[in-house]
Amino acid sequence: MDGNKSLIFQMNKVVGDLHVFKTKVHNYHWNLVGEHFFVVHPMLDCVMCEIDEQIDEVAERILMIGGRPFGSLEVYLKHTVLAEAETKAYTAEEAVTSMLADFRLLLSEFNIIMKLAEDLNDQETLGLMANIGAIYQKHIWMYGAWLTK
Repeated sequence: MDGNKSLIFQMNKVVGDLHVFKTKVHNYHWNLVGEHFFVVHPMLDCVMCEIDEQIDEVAERILMIGGRPFGSLEVYLKHTVLAEAETKAYTAEEAVTSMLADFRLLLSEFNIIMKLAEDLNDQETLGLMANIGAIYQKHIWMYGAWLTK
């Protein structure tokens, strides 16, 4: 696979990852229970909005570099690095712990894209993924701090 095709494929995997992640966050949003409900529930709304914007930005970048973004749930699930979340009640700690693990997995996927973009001297894709990665690094720090006992 040539460099541009590899980059597009990795970016498409991330489009799928982000769709799966948003579905998981929505599941936690709907099924959240416990004492931290009023703190975490609105936070999940914000995360879902961020993910929607990130999906659109990555998919549009794929089009700009000559690709076609994945648009099928079947394809997303085939290529995602994330596991789906069971439909059940979640405490805030359970939801945030799961999201923290997913933020870390997604950040590693972004780093793959950034390396490919750097090799192709694609500064725009590199910048896009670095910006999204910085948001995830901040979430990792903040949610990790929130979970600290």
